Amino acid sequence: MEFDFKRMFQYERNVGDRDRQIRYGVGALSILISLFLGSIPLLLLGIGLLASGFTRFCPIYAAMGKSTLPPCCAGKMKEEESHGCCGGEEKKAEAGQHGCCGGEGHGHAH
Repeated sequence: MEFDFKRMFQYERNVGDRDRQIRYGVGALSILISLFLGSIPLLLLGIGLLASGFTRFCPIYAAMGKSTLPPCCAGKMKEEESHGCCGGEEKKAEAGQHGCCGGEGHGHAH
């Protein structure tokens, strides 16, 4: 696996919905535990996890070229849409297609 430091500073969303939920949970738990233990490194870890979940960008993922977004999204995010990445749920309801991106950007027919 290749690690490219230059990609760490190129903001492109790469944290999917499930990964975001995990980051919120582990980050909040880390902050809570750090308050009881007085651990600064644990506090910083929790803040970092919450921040990466909120921004949906992980610099370590970016440097490794990794993404937990659905393949159809490829970093295209529309926060105002219900699916969170490409509006798939709304498009699914409108067009009667699958929930990932409404069938756009794929080579298969619906």
